[in-house]
Amino acid sequence: MDRTDQDIVRLLRGNGRLSHEEISREIHLSRPAVHDRVKRLEANGVIRGYRAEVDWEAVELPLTAFIWVRVTGICQPVGQQILALSTADALVESCHRVAGDWCLLLQTHSASTKALQALLDKIVSLPNVQNTMTTVALSTLTPDAQAEEACRREP
Repeated sequence: MDRTDQDIVRLLRGNGRLSHEEISREIHLSRPAVHDRVKRLEANGVIRGYRAEVDWEAVELPLTAFIWVRVTGICQPVGQQILALSTADALVESCHRVAGDWCLLLQTHSASTKALQALLDKIVSLPNVQNTMTTVALSTLTPDAQAEEACRREP
């Protein structure tokens, strides 16, 4: 993967709906060349899909929490069971296998603390789950949000 491919990936990570024409203007490459590169990146599994960036408040899941999970035995099956616990008012967005004192790190979005508590109750009731530790996010900074804030501060 060369610098041009990295630039294409960076642009698509920022906005997965960019057209090949828009990308070509940004990186100064012909549209057909961009098309070929994007197709190759997709075929090689570098670009695995295009996703919507969700406003969790707009979908009524405003409470973001990170849940550390310690398990006995093999983590993978427990992670799969946890992902299946998502409901309309408590979504497990991702489950990461991590090194250290904990086995899994979950990112969740809930409608309320009551919904988060219900999700936690389901998680701790799973076989092989020893315990959990939960951290609730008060706000989230993203590279795009930081850039927007920096632009507002400039005179």
